[in-house]
Amino acid sequence: MGGFAGAYAAGLLTLVLWVAAWTPLVALLEYAVHRWVQHKGVRLLDPALYHRLSHREHHRGSLHHEFVDTTPKDCLLPTMPAWLGLAAWALTVGPWHSVVIPMAALLAWALLYAWLWTRIHRAIHGVEHNWFERSGIVFRFFSTHHLKHHRTAGVNFGAVFPWTDVVFGTRCA
Repeated sequence: MGGFAGAYAAGLLTLVLWVAAWTPLVALLEYAVHRWVQHKGVRLLDPALYHRLSHREHHRGSLHHEFVDTTPKDCLLPTMPAWLGLAAWALTVGPWHSVVIPMAALLAWALLYAWLWTRIHRAIHGVEHNWFERSGIVFRFFSTHHLKHHRTAGVNFGAVFPWTDVVFGTRCA
């Protein structure tokens, strides 16, 4: 494969590899935001405590979309330090084209994460019947994991990435 097709395939493979490389960061951001912003209310990251207060409403049983869904903006903001680091790298060390694919991969992950969180969360709480609800054993695992978080708010913070609770010792089986 040569020419345009080869370059396209190489670029696509590079993008896929970068998406895979960003996965641990996105997982850790999910855990950190849920545990420390939505439950502890870190004012540095959420000065008006909006996320903590709205998450409290969700734990009290509100299924309004404002309390169940996540927004792309709320998934993009935590990735800003990585974006700034990539921009600084491009400005000081390498050309811009060296960071375009990593930046695109992080953007793709943040947007995909917002979509996944919302679909998974809506299915678990019965707000929306979707593909995730029909995933059988996978749905039952995620649902059990998340609903235990609602019964005991200090455990099971990982909604899309439940393995983070194993890493941080907050998994309740």
